[in-house]
Amino acid sequence: METLEKEIRPSRIHKFKMKWLLIFAVIGPGIIAGTADNDAGGIATYSVTGASFGYKMLWILFLITFILAITQEMGARLGLVTGKGLAALIRENFSLKTTTFVVIVTFVANWTNILAEYAGISAVADIYGVPRWIAIPAAALLTWYVVYKGSFKVVQKIFLTSSLLFFAYIIAGFMAHPQWGDVLKGTIVPHVEWTPDFFYTAVALIGTTITAWGQFFVQSYYVDKGIAVEHMKLSRWDVFAGSFWTNFVAFFIIVATGATLYKAGIIISDAGQAATALEPFVGTFAKHLFAWGLLNASLLGLAVVSMTSAYVVTEAFGWEGRVDLKQESPSFYRIFAFCIFSTALAILIPGLPLIPILVGSQMLNTFVLPVLFIAILMLLNRQSLMGKFKNTLTMNIISWVSVFFVMAMAGILLFMTVTNFGH
Repeated sequence: METLEKEIRPSRIHKFKMKWLLIFAVIGPGIIAGTADNDAGGIATYSVTGASFGYKMLWILFLITFILAITQEMGARLGLVTGKGLAALIRENFSLKTTTFVVIVTFVANWTNILAEYAGISAVADIYGVPRWIAIPAAALLTWYVVYKGSFKVVQKIFLTSSLLFFAYIIAGFMAHPQWGDVLKGTIVPHVEWTPDFFYTAVALIGTTITAWGQFFVQSYYVDKGIAVEHMKLSRWDVFAGSFWTNFVAFFIIVATGATLYKAGIIISDAGQAATALEPFVGTFAKHLFAWGLLNASLLGLAVVSMTSAYVVTEAFGWEGRVDLKQESPSFYRIFAFCIFSTALAILIPGLPLIPILVGSQMLNTFVLPVLFIAILMLLNRQSLMGKFKNTLTMNIISWVSVFFVMAMAGILLFMTVTNFGH
């Protein structure tokens, strides 16, 4: 009996180890894609949302958490089943005009997003008195070196470690001592103000959370990592965890600025101003938490969005594009380097309007998303492409409702802008 127990025990331990090794082998793309949504533009948008409207838009954040999870799962499923990135599938299944439109608009949106990352780095540099002409090139070279010199595993470990550093914003949220009853009300009770400012901020909030580049990245990163379709269940948990984590962090950013800056009537236009403005209310430590959180978010976004642009272009042209294949993927690294260094030069131009870039880049995402989602849904409903993993009726209904919600918000803002409604 004793001998039998000794034989069984190692087997159970082995199975336990194998289970956790499998989990760690699969997780990563969903969490990284979700976390990177909280980049510099995202932090700025969440900070402005809390400072301008308090907790009134938390219900929108709550809704788009589910939309983010749904859309990221669709991208992951496409990647696992087909073994191809989204741009490659669009090229193979749609017209040249459609492919060209999606690639160009996504690349432009990504480029402005990368500018926003540098704007975040510039804001942190200003807080600590570091000249921008030192901070920006240093960030560009560091990001390029990590991705170019590091292997896929090394890059992923750095990205996942960066994801943990977002706890700084959760701490800052609690330090603001919000009225949790008001926070709960803002989260579950819809509030709408029929003004351009409200819808401009709401559209930016949606656009910074559910991004076009995020859809391309999560699918391409799963393909690059080589995850098999047999691990679909684990990949879904990875995606759902990433979607929850990104908006959990966003929730506390809005709470922190809503509990302090909104109540004091302090108007801000970026996350750097939020970090400085928080100091009188919650102390110097909170200012540093906000600032270092912004730096971490900017660097992560800088790497991820630049990689996404490289994925999109190489897939659209049918070129090899993988992180580990340096010799076989020269175009991938050239495009990555172009995104990193061209935006670094642009951000150093005196008088560049950073504020419109920060929020405007998020709005551009919102107008691109409906086109992208329609293409994704068409791909997911092709039996020849997806087999047993094609969308179910329930999934289609939920997905289309999500698309119409995003389109409606963008449409209302466009109507208000054209007709001057609410001014």
